[in-house]
Amino acid sequence: MTGLGGLTADPGHASVFSGLMPLLVGMGVVVLVLGGLLWLVRRRFGAAGPAKIDCSVVGGLAVGPRERLVVVRVEGKRLLLGVTSGTIGLLCELPEVAAMPTAPAPAGFAGVLAQAFDRWRGARPLDGTHAP
Repeated sequence: MTGLGGLTADPGHASVFSGLMPLLVGMGVVVLVLGGLLWLVRRRFGAAGPAKIDCSVVGGLAVGPRERLVVVRVEGKRLLLGVTSGTIGLLCELPEVAAMPTAPAPAGFAGVLAQAFDRWRGARPLDGTHAP
């Protein structure tokens, strides 16, 4: 078989592959065992995912270097929380407030400046209507 041009089996290459085979099989077993453990933990304790509650921060006020008052809305309730560096405590449940009507915002800086100048001169009150 001299006509194959050097495509004969080399015993040196077989030893490299035979040395890698136990390593690859061992790594495959470790991956399978870890996958099985992950599946078992998820089945036993349930999949941990993000909480499915309606929660949002409405506002906050710093009352000290590490203390804050925070208003949050949770499941339709407004709660006032006291937040310090070590604890978070419920201070009270706030009543719902009716939405206050807001005046239309002036267009850009020029509108704000014109509105402020008119108020300063007394031409218009704060609600945007003309003074008598």
